[in-house]
Amino acid sequence: MDSKGPIYRNLVSTIDINRSIDSIEYINFRDINNEFIFREFLSDINSSNDVIELSLINNKAYKESVIMSLNRNISRNTTLIDMIKEEQKTFGGSKLFYLNAAFDKLLVISVPRSMEGKLNMVINRLNKINDKIARLNSKIKKENLEIYMKRQSLKDKKDIILDMINRNLKV
Repeated sequence: MDSKGPIYRNLVSTIDINRSIDSIEYINFRDINNEFIFREFLSDINSSNDVIELSLINNKAYKESVIMSLNRNISRNTTLIDMIKEEQKTFGGSKLFYLNAAFDKLLVISVPRSMEGKLNMVINRLNKINDKIARLNSKIKKENLEIYMKRQSLKDKKDIILDMINRNLKV
C-alpha cells in the first residue's frame, strides 16, 4: 500500500445522545456564570456568540438547562465538529446549544417554561447534521469503491479486506 497517506477515507460517525436517564441532567439555576456545573461550557458560550444571546445570559434571563452526554467523544473528528458548529447558530447568530471543551456534552439553556421548544429545535439541528453525514458517507463509500476498482489490479490483500469492510459493515 502507499505510505504517503490514506488511500481510503474513513466514514464520519453520526451524532447521538446517550439515552440513559443518568446521562441527562436537568437544572434550574439563577446565574449561569456562578454555577460550577456550567464552567466547562463557558468557553463555547463566550466565543462567536451574538450580543443578544450574551445579553440574555449576563442579565440572567435563562433559568433552565439540560446537559446531555454524547455517545462518543467527537474531539478528534474536525469534520464533525465543523458541522456541529455550523448548525449551532440561528440565523441571527445566537447559539442554540453549547459544547463543552472535551466535545462530549451538549448544553441547552432556556428561559423558564420554554425548554421543550428549544430542545425540539436542537434535536432538529442534530438530525440535520446526521442527514449531512449520511450524504457525506455515501459519497465517501462511492469514492472508496472507485479507488478500489482502480487498485484492483494490484491484488493487495489490504485493498480486498478494506473493500469487504466498506461494502458490508453497517455503520
